[in-house]
Amino acid sequence: MNNIYELPLVNQLASVAFDNKRPPAFSSESELYFDVWERPAYFKGATEYYEDTTHKHIVRQWNDEPVSIGLVGNKYKLLKNREVCEGVEDTLMEVLTPTELENVQRRDTISFMGGTSYRDYIFPNITADIGSRQSDVAFRVIIINGYDGTSSFKFYHGAIDFFCTNGMVTGSYDMIVKRHTSGLTVPKLTDKLRQSVDIFYKQADTWKHWVGKEISDEDAEEAFKGMPNVSERRVQQLMRQFLIECQSHGRTVWALYSASTYYATSNEGEFAVRDTGQNHTASTLMNREQQVRSWLNSEEFLKIAA
Repeated sequence: MNNIYELPLVNQLASVAFDNKRPPAFSSESELYFDVWERPAYFKGATEYYEDTTHKHIVRQWNDEPVSIGLVGNKYKLLKNREVCEGVEDTLMEVLTPTELENVQRRDTISFMGGTSYRDYIFPNITADIGSRQSDVAFRVIIINGYDGTSSFKFYHGAIDFFCTNGMVTGSYDMIVKRHTSGLTVPKLTDKLRQSVDIFYKQADTWKHWVGKEISDEDAEEAFKGMPNVSERRVQQLMRQFLIECQSHGRTVWALYSASTYYATSNEGEFAVRDTGQNHTASTLMNREQQVRSWLNSEEFLKIAA
């Protein structure tokens, strides 16, 4: 473990047997597959405790002790990580071809003792040529499942640059699962997944344009200043990363984009996540990805990237 609040990264690589067996990366062994229970919530009165009939705790075992990883409303329907992940994996096997599934990789992380869990799939055989010898972009799928009541299940798709070992969410399909059933049935997820792959390939034309579009340092700084909730100090950090990216990609929009995705996915150096004792690293990095995704649609960035 990196510390007592975050489980280590799981990264499984393997070739897929094409006889309808699950890829090794879809194995049933995972740190995410911990058991959880619902337990009553109580509050303290003047002299005794009273049951809170409008809320309940989601509890798991942690260091041999039961701990609450979420306080939710009494109508909250518990959906366990294993059901979510295996349901999505069934859909992946239904939608993707054996070649697309080959060598799929998996990364698992949690925040807040498992209050929020993240699974990131990378598909090395779903790639796009963006006209750069310094970037190898592949398709990725992200699952988020939370036990804190804010979101039952989220599904994202995007891209990852193997050269820079960072990635970016480019689209999302969010859905609160309303019914806890045996296995996972996500309406229209099959169509959404295939559409996600199509969007990935279409996005390659945009990325190719970014690879060839030259910009100035002043352009880059103005673009970073347009990012939401970014301080002047962060702008200067992003500019330093931009200059590093320029060494590989030239002074281009792609270097600007790569600097942003590095910030969104890196937990080191100037972009290290502050340790508060309740390790929120995975959650913070995902929030950064959403921040950058929003910025990519901003007027400032679109003007420079055009």
